[in-house]
Amino acid sequence: MQVVVLDFESFYSDDYTLKKMSTEAYIRDPRFKAHGAAIKWSAGTSAQWYDERQLRYILTQHDWSDTFLIHHHAQFDGLILSHHYDVHPKMFGCTLSMARLLLGNHLSVSLDAVRKHFGIPMKTTPYNLFRGKQWEEMDRGTQRLIGEGAIDEVESIWKIFGLLYKDFPAEELEIVDTIIKMFTEPVLEGDVEMLAKIWMDEDTKKRANLAALNVSEADLQSSDRFAALLREAGVEPEMKEGKKKQNYCFAKTDQFMRDLLESEDDRVRTLAETRLGVKSTIMQTRAETFGWMARRGPLPVYLNYAGAGTLRPSGGDSSNFLNLKRSSPIRPALKVKKGWLLGPIDASQIECRVLHYLAGGPDEPVIQKFRNHEDPYVDLASQFYGEQIYKPKGNDPRKAEMEAKRGMGKQGRLMCGYGAAGKQFRLTAKNGQYGPPVDIPIEDAMKFVRLYRETTPSVCAHKTGYWSICNYQMLPALAAGRTEQFGPLTIRDHRIYLPNGAMMIYDTLEWHIPEPDEENIRDFERDGFWRLKTRSGWKKMWGAKLTQNICEAVSRVIVSQALIRIKRMGFRTLNWPYDELLLLFPDDGHAEENMERCRQEMIREVSWLPGLPLDAEGSLGERYSK
Repeated sequence: MQVVVLDFESFYSDDYTLKKMSTEAYIRDPRFKAHGAAIKWSAGTSAQWYDERQLRYILTQHDWSDTFLIHHHAQFDGLILSHHYDVHPKMFGCTLSMARLLLGNHLSVSLDAVRKHFGIPMKTTPYNLFRGKQWEEMDRGTQRLIGEGAIDEVESIWKIFGLLYKDFPAEELEIVDTIIKMFTEPVLEGDVEMLAKIWMDEDTKKRANLAALNVSEADLQSSDRFAALLREAGVEPEMKEGKKKQNYCFAKTDQFMRDLLESEDDRVRTLAETRLGVKSTIMQTRAETFGWMARRGPLPVYLNYAGAGTLRPSGGDSSNFLNLKRSSPIRPALKVKKGWLLGPIDASQIECRVLHYLAGGPDEPVIQKFRNHEDPYVDLASQFYGEQIYKPKGNDPRKAEMEAKRGMGKQGRLMCGYGAAGKQFRLTAKNGQYGPPVDIPIEDAMKFVRLYRETTPSVCAHKTGYWSICNYQMLPALAAGRTEQFGPLTIRDHRIYLPNGAMMIYDTLEWHIPEPDEENIRDFERDGFWRLKTRSGWKKMWGAKLTQNICEAVSRVIVSQALIRIKRMGFRTLNWPYDELLLLFPDDGHAEENMERCRQEMIREVSWLPGLPLDAEGSLGERYSK
């Protein structure tokens, strides 16, 4: 393939700008017009500037079907190319995405920030000189400066790609390409009428929730009182470093508050929405966003490659396609054109399987249950309730009771493995995240947590359990920068390397001894604790938390390697919500067969985790219904 770098410059103004609009809305807006683009066609040629008239012609003269096209923020330039110029390269590269993996998502990966990291001077493009001006309205001097600035950016992107490519895992290039094309080659369509109904239904629900809060406006305006309300709801507020002291992460831009806005607990979510003065709920906002997007065309799915510290993608561009769980009413509002089918395939209990395999190997008791296709949740529930719990059939007279009790066992397996405490366990049970809602006393929640910890020594045992290994061996090795091997993981240079070469970065990890007057420190933390610097401030780190990070990252690589194999079979992935792949199949009479072929790739044994039993389930339909 021919390697090409391209960078657009386009019209913007005070009210028509990416600072106020999503990437998708900006590019599809009738006001959009490119000034032109700089292109570097090969290593042996210098970048050239083409104004829009020249560009429109030159783009038609190139064979894009055999081109590896590189940008910094490829979703932006790529959607311009597909939407306005009908240009579709064989493969995309993105230095912003690569930098997020190799430099860390706790840092800015803007082009200027990455240039600075590699000792390249800042950009020279004179943006202020052409704000609010079309190309023909500028003098030749300004036009020349725009072209020279774009050429400088393209040359720097070429250089940065070469520097990042040396350490970037080869297979991850295919993941970057897939994620970029989710946005630049959109397929999903939105049912506008259904999205409007979701908005109205959510508005009615929101009004009821607000009435049920029973708190004053002053309670929500006071940070201390708002923190107390969150604690009463089972949520421990996060802190960040201020100029003089630590402050709560209650700003709208703080990831903690963003997470609260996504909470499945109605009270927690409504508290956060009211605190921030949000006029509509997150469900309303998303339904409205998708509705307006659907009026402009197919829905571009924007994911940030390696947006989470555990290498998973994160949502972006004011539309979180990752938060479309099976229970989401928005999910069935997404569909495809006649002649095509959607095929979501979900990796069943993958994190639970990975956790128990890493903790005890292929012969660990829970792994044996998965291998024998036994229900891994009923034994824990049976021990707690003192009777035989089972998965009921449709006509079982105890169906509701058994579903609720089995759901508690499922919650115990999937939640307690990451160190959940009684308050969090009780809140999740009441919310019904893993089964029918169950309102249990805090004493019973704590009893369930103790039962899990006492009966799962491979994970929880002092000194020998995986939590302890993470806490007393891995965290010190990461902080010291030592090189050590832990199963399929290699710790080196403050990073955890996975078998495919991708890494989680912990170069800000430190052992912190709090000051005597430091707030929000528990008694057992006074002697010190691990903490990690993130973009939103310091976050505490401990064995069970590192366990969760590792399991999420390992699960991500298992799924992403399946994604690559499925891609090479010729099937597109349209969305990647954590452990699920949303696939596109032609409705040609072979969809069931092709779905099963792809499902088999999701459950294929992983060579670097021999003996790990995997499973997956999928469905087919014109709508994203399951």
